Amino acid sequence: MPRKHLNVSVSHDEFEDLNNALEDHRDGFKRMAEDAENGFGLDPAYWAGRAYEVEGLRKSMHEHSTEEFEGDEVCSTEAEECKDSAPARDQDSMPGSQA
Repeated sequence: MPRKHLNVSVSHDEFEDLNNALEDHRDGFKRMAEDAENGFGLDPAYWAGRAYEVEGLRKSMHEHSTEEFEGDEVCSTEAEECKDSAPARDQDSMPGSQA
């Protein structure tokens, strides 16, 4: 199956909403796996596998997310390291500098 690449910018609240939705979706699959052990629906391994996939997606979302701040500073949410993403500017080209 072809894979999709997402590159979206969301607010902190939207990110948390997405995380919570994935957790709820994962937990729903876990409940279906429990129900399947009692003879309802599909095989328990199917639902457990789906829960595992959703958890992997949630973890991937966290691993690949970065914080955006005003200006050019970018921070990884996992590594908590910040860097200036703007290219270094020549001192002579900055306003107020003397040539």
